[in-house]
Amino acid sequence: MIVTRRSVLKVVLSAAAAASAGTAHALSMAPVSLVVYDGRSPRSLSLRARHSVRAIDVADEHASLWRNLRAMTPHGRVVGLTTWSDLVVVRGFLEEKRKRLRTEVRCGRLFYWEMS
Repeated sequence: MIVTRRSVLKVVLSAAAAASAGTAHALSMAPVSLVVYDGRSPRSLSLRARHSVRAIDVADEHASLWRNLRAMTPHGRVVGLTTWSDLVVVRGFLEEKRKRLRTEVRCGRLFYWEMS
């Protein structure tokens, strides 16, 4: 058998793909502990309705200077459907609590995201 650069890269890429698929599957199975939504958006409200866990409405948080989000420490996965500017603010607060952005998908003018 002749070992070439191409064959080594194929093996490495296959192993990396298998590992990332397992990680993504494990993350999707983690329970949601907090939902961040925008009460002004029907799509975001439907995300809130699908989960019966603690929730934060970013429309209310603007008025309270994000007091509720700053005060809590969510254990587990945090999901949200917000505008980009709200995602940036929420991501900053959650990164201070050792959460990392795992998924980010644009859905029209909103962004669906997950942190854990």
